[in-house]
Amino acid sequence: MGSEEPSTWDAVFDDEVVKVTSRREIKQRVRENLVGLAFSGGGIRSATFGLGVLEGLKPFGLLKKIDYLSTVSGGGYIGAWLSANCKRAAERKAAPEKAPADPADKAAYERASVDWLDKSANWRDSIAHLRRYSNYLSPQVGFFSADTWSMAAIWIRNTLLVQLTVILAIAVALLLPRPLSAIFQEWPHVGDWRWITVVLFVLAVAGIAGNQLRLNRDVDVPFLHSTSWAAGLAATMICAGAAVGLGVRFDFHPFTDGPIDWKVAAPIALLLVLIGFCLLPAAVKLMSKIWPGDDPPKQINYTQGWVQGGVVVPMMATCYLVAAILWGQTVGMYSSGELAKLDSFGGFFTNAWRYWPLPLSVTFASLWLLSFCSIRSGRDTKGLLAAFFAPVPAVAVLHALLCAIMLLLHGWAKQPDEGEWLAFVWAPAMVLFAFSLSIVMLIGIMGRQSTEGVREWWSRLGAWLGIYGFAWMLIAVAAVYGPQWAATLLDSDTWKGSVIGGWLATTLAGLLAGKSNSTGGGPKSAKSEKTTAGKLLNLVATVGPFVFIAGLLIGISTCLHLIILSISDQNWSGIGDLHWKHWEYMNDSHVMMVLAVMGATFVCLLLLAARVDINEFSLNAFYRSRLSRCYLGATRFLSGERSPQKFTGFDEKDDLRMANLGGKDNQPPAGPLHIVNCALNLGGSSDLALHTRHSASFTLTPYAAGSSYPSKDPSGARKPEPLGYQPTAAYGSADGQPTLAQAISVSGAAASPNMGYHTSPVVAFLLTVFNVRLGWWFPNPKESGIKSPSPWFSLRYLVKELFGGADDKSNYLMISDGGHFENLAAYELIRRRCRVIIISDAECDPELKFEGLGSLIRMCEVDLGARITLDVGPIRPDPESDRSSLRCAVGQIDYGDGIPDDGVLIYLKATMTGHEDSAVLQYKASHPDFPHESTGDQFYGENQFESYRRLGREVAGSTFGSVNCNQDFVTVAGDLLKNFPPPSAARRLRTSSRGA
Repeated sequence: MGSEEPSTWDAVFDDEVVKVTSRREIKQRVRENLVGLAFSGGGIRSATFGLGVLEGLKPFGLLKKIDYLSTVSGGGYIGAWLSANCKRAAERKAAPEKAPADPADKAAYERASVDWLDKSANWRDSIAHLRRYSNYLSPQVGFFSADTWSMAAIWIRNTLLVQLTVILAIAVALLLPRPLSAIFQEWPHVGDWRWITVVLFVLAVAGIAGNQLRLNRDVDVPFLHSTSWAAGLAATMICAGAAVGLGVRFDFHPFTDGPIDWKVAAPIALLLVLIGFCLLPAAVKLMSKIWPGDDPPKQINYTQGWVQGGVVVPMMATCYLVAAILWGQTVGMYSSGELAKLDSFGGFFTNAWRYWPLPLSVTFASLWLLSFCSIRSGRDTKGLLAAFFAPVPAVAVLHALLCAIMLLLHGWAKQPDEGEWLAFVWAPAMVLFAFSLSIVMLIGIMGRQSTEGVREWWSRLGAWLGIYGFAWMLIAVAAVYGPQWAATLLDSDTWKGSVIGGWLATTLAGLLAGKSNSTGGGPKSAKSEKTTAGKLLNLVATVGPFVFIAGLLIGISTCLHLIILSISDQNWSGIGDLHWKHWEYMNDSHVMMVLAVMGATFVCLLLLAARVDINEFSLNAFYRSRLSRCYLGATRFLSGERSPQKFTGFDEKDDLRMANLGGKDNQPPAGPLHIVNCALNLGGSSDLALHTRHSASFTLTPYAAGSSYPSKDPSGARKPEPLGYQPTAAYGSADGQPTLAQAISVSGAAASPNMGYHTSPVVAFLLTVFNVRLGWWFPNPKESGIKSPSPWFSLRYLVKELFGGADDKSNYLMISDGGHFENLAAYELIRRRCRVIIISDAECDPELKFEGLGSLIRMCEVDLGARITLDVGPIRPDPESDRSSLRCAVGQIDYGDGIPDDGVLIYLKATMTGHEDSAVLQYKASHPDFPHESTGDQFYGENQFESYRRLGREVAGSTFGSVNCNQDFVTVAGDLLKNFPPPSAARRLRTSSRGA
């Protein structure tokens, strides 16, 4: 990408108007009289119906009067065909010297040089190519067809590479608990290194305190500013000197694990907590020096990421290390071993505090600090009293819960083989739970003297602690218990087949159900939700991914266990051995051997993540090349223009760069300015405005690529800034810029782990692992320094796909099917305030619920302030005949904001009136779902292709044949509007319409 800063949408639109004006015959008031044609999503069904619409408009001379061509998903197929034909016809006209010498070929060349939008242009040969390749994914279908086997081979190859990367990443995570278990056993013996536990806890508490203090003050707290770093360091030195002096004076050694004098531990603990708090301004100052952006932080204000890194992770590490110390005290690892002799809760509760004065004092001092930081005002007397006493019951609860944990650990210590693994897996989570309950008690005692903002802050922190705690449990349980469970399940040959077969069947069913229109993987209908089959599909789509994830974790853990056993000195025989001697094998695993396996796995993971391109090894390349062969190959229909590779049948020259659709050297573009609509996936964004959509509009045109989505600063310190746009010719570097086929393949990437408002994290995991990935990671247009079209290291982005966590903050953005945002391709035309908009709607809508139209109306009013008034009543089928009265509707667009002239919306719908020609009626009789056959059917035969094409041609022809089209398009639209009076309130399709 070039070095220039991203352009704003206003600048992009101004440039577009200049380009549009250059090809207009009438150049006055162009901005106020823009005309746009939109083709909806719907795969090849929409493309073929759209082809008919184009043919229906052509005889009236209307195509040359269209300024914008906006396409989404399947509509992009035929839009690319039109744009490329316009471009190539213009190139032929500009180069008559390239005409063949043969008279017949020369005549054909001249005919193909006519303006593609002209009435006299001959489209027959180009359409013949489309018809031949209507089965565009696999032109020759059959068991012994090379096309079919190529599809399977490409998917298997790419899936294996992606799966290997995912499996290696999971393997590293599952190997991690083994060396951590060794640290768990050794940590009680490390002496003064155990101060690390205190330091981690104090740093986490200091971060919480600083954020809560700032949250509760209407004005800035000077001490929390980076400018106070010198005062903070001075206070830190004073507190540190006092703490060291006390420790030396009283010979304080807190890690001997004998009884400790609390009168020394308490003041030292208080000084340690104050040290952490006093370091905050210095920490902010340090961060401002190394901050990568132009707006470094000036005071503490943690975002979601900083809370995780500065609070959650240190707190999790503290719980893990505290659990290790408790286990060591329970089993009597020390010379005194007094706590190991206790065997009742009462004994622990009355005696254990003598061994824990430092940790309990640190906790008490921390809760004290947090209480004072959470009160509404320093002048609130009741608040000060509550803050003073609130830590007492909170620490009492913590002490009681730690004693209960000790009692449980005491029981586990009697199991010599399994006990230490039980403590390792479960004790850290129990310590985290104990601390969380003490915080609950603190919040309860503070009551009204605290603020709702502080309570909300604690709730969000509790959520992240729960997420991290669950992740720890998931990984630890799978790593430790997985091999034993697998051995139990697979001990019998009959049972083995049932388990593996059931797992595979459930996984496959979940994968297919996750893509079904009856589940979260596609648009839902009331009918599909109410039927037994629909409910079953939803159940399978919900359960299947969890079954697969559980089986995958157990399977990888078992394989790792077998690898470690095979390269070690341990002898094992058979699956039964893995069950009965599991704990013996786990205890005898050599740490260095585990680290060697982990290191080798990690190196392989780095290699694959760096070399396997996350974009090129998705299914997009397969999809793109076949779209190019069909729809762009059809634009090179003259003899000798195409030279497909003799073995594969593909010609790379079919495709052309998106930027080449624009006119060169300030020449006007050959056809309407093509807007390819995609979805910017934001399932991982914290923007609450996206809680339903999970996406925003992202467009590719010959001139600019990007989005006007306002990227929000997580800290809230800055105003939202649009992502912006980059010149298409330099987007992703000059060599990696988008091509037309790439643009329409991404716009039509319906099957993707991140699917806008259809995104489901569990389904995303399944789709990623099985490489059902048609989306593309484009460079973030806001980051102008990115010079590669794809991420050089794919692991981070693969993880985002696995969990449906794409957002707008990373260097690359997940872009997928524009239908995941808006499926009629009219949103961007309404953003441009087009005076006339024609929508060709051939999305799958068998019940004529107009879901895409309703969504468009709602979003345009919310986002753009434009209100659409449209009566679709005559399009709805009659209950008795199941036929529509009309196949089109004409309505108005009220743009508001002082614009005097309303826009006109001409809506063409793929539906039947019963007056179609005989060929279409015959196909309908044989195929009752026509014209709303499943979008999953992308393999069209000649009859199917011709039926949709004829229907589109009839719908457009009958609509525009009713008015005089030898006028400017605005007048034509006005005449059409007269034939469609404004709807009554009862039949008006607005945001609240049930039909939407």
